[in-house]
Amino acid sequence: MRPSGPEAIRAANRWKKYRITPQQDDALCESQHYRCKICGIHENDIRSILTGRPRLDGEPTAEPVRLVVDHCHDSQRVRGLLCNSCNAMIGQARDRPEVLRAGADYLEAPRGSGPRLTIL
Repeated sequence: MRPSGPEAIRAANRWKKYRITPQQDDALCESQHYRCKICGIHENDIRSILTGRPRLDGEPTAEPVRLVVDHCHDSQRVRGLLCNSCNAMIGQARDRPEVLRAGADYLEAPRGSGPRLTIL
């Protein structure tokens, strides 16, 4: 029998992908004070994801967004919980710290060495 309802589906997915129970997931979230382990945004402050068509009664169709499980692709061990943006950043860097460090160096470099852009 397949799980039904959002919480049952979430629990089944977390177990299948990461071998963690809802209780372990909740304990991890609590240990991080419900904040992304990288940027520190609180789970309640993450913008909700709009889903489906607008409702006829005018109520928002947004669902609450939770922090996502981040894991090491080599060891398959859970590292922590991240917001979607930070998780995507790690993924885009292909889990390579040197890429992220180079990105930070790039952002911290003196500005003004390139041509001045005129925004129309």
